[in-house]
Amino acid sequence: MPGPMLPLRVIIVLMFCLFVTGCTSTGSIFCDSEHPEPKIANLMKESCAGNRLAALQLGLWFEGHEQYPEAAHYFEIASTPSSGRNYLYVPPAGDVPGFTMPVDSGMHQDGLAEAQFRLGLLYLHGQGVGQNAKKAGKYFKLAAEQGHSGAVKALSQIPKAR
Repeated sequence: MPGPMLPLRVIIVLMFCLFVTGCTSTGSIFCDSEHPEPKIANLMKESCAGNRLAALQLGLWFEGHEQYPEAAHYFEIASTPSSGRNYLYVPPAGDVPGFTMPVDSGMHQDGLAEAQFRLGLLYLHGQGVGQNAKKAGKYFKLAAEQGHSGAVKALSQIPKAR
């Protein structure tokens, strides 16, 4: 009776994909997009949907309002590279064993250099995150590799980060 199980498997995969893709207009358990300022709430929705520039703008906004843990959170999102491929686990159904399914989600994208630099600064000064020169150096190096001049200068001032 493998025939009826295959459509069930497809439905399960589709439901899982929809469940983990981020914010929708009704919200999501994975992403908070509520904020009293409509512009910030909109940027939160955009960030949740994968827009790295929106995440960078949020990081800058929260940093400017001295809300460093939130700034670090959004800089982390904006600084994370994307391989362009995700993997979903499809659970077993009937006689068919579970398997991992590759899903192409677009081209490879480096993390945003400005976000990496800003996150490095937060780690360097211990603002919103634990002070950690090694992590600061890591983020400065990632940004410097993309040509961020501030990161190149900051990296040269952390001898152990090289």
